[in-house]
Amino acid sequence: MAWVVVLALGAVAIWLGYVGAQALSAAGNLSGAVAAARDHSAGPVLIGFVAFIFLAERAWPAVPRPWLARAHVVDAAYFVLFAVVVLPLLTLVQTGLAEEAERHAGFLLVSRLPLVPQVAVVGAILVAVDATNWAAHVANHRWLGLWRLHALHHSQVDMSVLTTFRTHPLVHASYLPALFPVLILGASGTVPGAALIAYGCLVTLPHANLRWTFGPFGRIVVSPAYHRLHHVVAPVDARRTVNFGFVLVCWDQMFRLAAFPTVGVAPATGIPGAPVPLEQAASLAATPRVVLAQLVQPFHLDAATDTSS
Repeated sequence: MAWVVVLALGAVAIWLGYVGAQALSAAGNLSGAVAAARDHSAGPVLIGFVAFIFLAERAWPAVPRPWLARAHVVDAAYFVLFAVVVLPLLTLVQTGLAEEAERHAGFLLVSRLPLVPQVAVVGAILVAVDATNWAAHVANHRWLGLWRLHALHHSQVDMSVLTTFRTHPLVHASYLPALFPVLILGASGTVPGAALIAYGCLVTLPHANLRWTFGPFGRIVVSPAYHRLHHVVAPVDARRTVNFGFVLVCWDQMFRLAAFPTVGVAPATGIPGAPVPLEQAASLAATPRVVLAQLVQPFHLDAATDTSS
């Protein structure tokens, strides 16, 4: 059944990508839409932010790692894959979803709200996007088919800010519902590119190899120490997996899934039993084959990750 879910998600992504490509080509905006998406999700500002945090990890690491640790190289390769291949395809899929929503569920789209400042609408959209991302993240852990795709992200035992991009390309389709707040409220104020870039930077920060807790502010915004507890090998308590938040902590608090870090040794990360092939366990020459095995694993009839969710 998990294998069927992976194939179904792939089929939906292919269909939406086709619809999106048709719409953007008809509007003569295919290259422009991809360029705009790259600026928001993998542009110079985000690259500069990731580079700054990577340098901070060298100065104040939660767990000391060499500059060119195998994990860093592989996760950087996943970032290149995301920027060069996944992001353009994701742009098509997102456009296709918008087209289908407008065509078949136009009643969901809210017209411009009178007397509502744009800043309030933008704030509401970003909060709703974060809530939807949180719900999709929980689903990635609760549903076996989605976990097959999400397990790659959790397999990293040497976390860094680059681990943000260690994701299976198909898993992004599970986060498409986060587009609905933008579609529903978009008529009352589109989200500025700067706000999207800032949100993207805040999403990458929690994966950093840093002990930062943000102090009292860490009760509001997800910190690296807080999110590390989400990636631990050994569960922090009987709830097993905690701290699903992307940027805001409130969603975890509302559903009693928040566990706040304490001062001490940074806990080990990864999946018990290492069901996902790890680059650290292979020779340097075999690393490309290991990465390919990581990407292919979700499509196996019986995947080792099926017993690790």
